[in-house]
Amino acid sequence: MAEQAHSQRGPYYQKQIWAIGGGKGGVGKSLISSSLAFALAKHGLDTIVIDLDLGGANLHTVLGQAPPQRCLSDFLNGSVVELADCVVPTQFANLRMIAGAKDDLKITQITSEKKLRLLDQIKNLRAQFIILDLGAGTSDYTLEFFNFAHTGIITALPEPTSIENAYRFLKASYYNRLVEMPQFQSIRGLIEAAMSPSNKLGIQSPQQLLNEVNFQNPALAAELKKAIQGYRPKLVVNQTRSQTDVDVGFSMKSVVKKYFGVELDYLGYL
Repeated sequence: MAEQAHSQRGPYYQKQIWAIGGGKGGVGKSLISSSLAFALAKHGLDTIVIDLDLGGANLHTVLGQAPPQRCLSDFLNGSVVELADCVVPTQFANLRMIAGAKDDLKITQITSEKKLRLLDQIKNLRAQFIILDLGAGTSDYTLEFFNFAHTGIITALPEPTSIENAYRFLKASYYNRLVEMPQFQSIRGLIEAAMSPSNKLGIQSPQQLLNEVNFQNPALAAELKKAIQGYRPKLVVNQTRSQTDVDVGFSMKSVVKKYFGVELDYLGYL
């Protein structure tokens, strides 16, 4: 993947933002985020990796860095005005970072205004690649940053609970993406009903949502189909120990295509 990224070297306004997420904690998101950032930097690409795990920031430790004086907390609480002032160098050439939030319980719940400001300032950071190390789970905060990125990468372990949570994350991120699209505001209630834990409508997948919309509004269903086809998340399976573990990624790709109607690109395994 780093080799492909190398071909995208160019002006800073063509920067790429990649987000690493997953439905379960402990699946190696920070390891994969830091490894990916290191690989890009090693190829001569100016890279910034950002720890967006508000509840358990540890990216600086993975990179072998002491906690810096300025971090994401300082930007979120207003003591630092510009996010760029929180960027610090690492011991690796071409690689900089923004450390995550300090132990401040208030930081785990940020306002919509702060979230939008953070998104805007991430877009304006001067780098060729920006890697977002997201927190676990399917909070609106996590899903919006995952969908904000040009490329979203889901991390999973070859074990049932992690696989189940990865499916849940994929489904939630897709619905979150739809809710934010202006053309689908007329079916927002339907989307939110599908996202609800009670799910009284029995909509289990984007494909079933498409079928329901097609029944109500065929023209809008055509737009929804385009949105499904435009959603191309990636997958990395971590902690593989056998060919069976490796094949989990191919199985997930097949299941997601069959039941969700979504193309899941299996990037590889660790």
